[in-house]
Amino acid sequence: MNRSLTTQDLYDQLHDKLDLHWVGGRDGGGSSVSSENITTSRPALAGYLNLIHPNKVQVIGREENDYLDSLDSRRRWETVAQIFAGNPLAVIVSDHLPVSPDLAEAADEVNAPLMVSAAPSHSLVHYLQYYLSRALARQTNLHGVFMEIFTIGVLITGDAGSGKSELALELLNRGHRLIADDSPEFTQMSPEIIDGTCPAALQDCLEVRGLGVLNIREMFGDAAIKMNKYLRLIVHLEVPENHERKEPLDRLRGDTSVRQVLELDIPSITLPVLAGRNLAVMTEAAVRDFMLKMKGFDATSAFVERHARLIQQSRK
Repeated sequence: MNRSLTTQDLYDQLHDKLDLHWVGGRDGGGSSVSSENITTSRPALAGYLNLIHPNKVQVIGREENDYLDSLDSRRRWETVAQIFAGNPLAVIVSDHLPVSPDLAEAADEVNAPLMVSAAPSHSLVHYLQYYLSRALARQTNLHGVFMEIFTIGVLITGDAGSGKSELALELLNRGHRLIADDSPEFTQMSPEIIDGTCPAALQDCLEVRGLGVLNIREMFGDAAIKMNKYLRLIVHLEVPENHERKEPLDRLRGDTSVRQVLELDIPSITLPVLAGRNLAVMTEAAVRDFMLKMKGFDATSAFVERHARLIQQSRK
């Protein structure tokens, strides 16, 4: 899902944090940037004044301000015009530096937002980069229950009636933590990291068939709730038709695969839902085995190597 951000949004959300004051181009509050734009264009989200590849948010610090002051009148006029020609989301003057009249006039002429901040330029750039990357990060919702199991973010998926909520309730009783039920929200934080959170409307709630909606925080306490976690593993519950799987199971490696979430490959393991199976214990075992693989130990590979070694010794 593509997301967008307007200049007015940026000002409203960062006004207090960065001590922002709008000094020019007030009619340009509707200017916007979308996550689709930033993936198809070269300019950075935020950075120091750049006239070759203009940033979405241009920051004018002391050095940039001194550079502008060093220009003769004609070059300064051309440079100021060039600053706003790139249709920036905003131009922000840092360190509470005085805004020159020609800069404010140029911003008003083209309705380009011009602001001033009391924050130092380096702090301003770093925070804006962090804020914009989060605000415009790609996002999606997946159906399932997102939990923290042994410090690992695990998404439990499956068809309706497969027992996702019952499994989550059992895991909660075993000391694990709920992040989101039904529709967890996932955001790509970096090229290799997806962060999962709970929509505000579903916070602390778990819906279990026959019991209705349960408030997990009230039932189990604050320690049973986790606000967010990186998605590392997917556990899919499958109800076999007539107690038979469509495809034969690999007895050594289990039913493992990968599932793409926001174009990133997330390891996935499928657990058949059959009478008499303790899915909570199996889920914990799956997570423990995944943690061992992250550390470089693969039980299946170790078993195969041991078996091959014993065969070789018997032949000798």
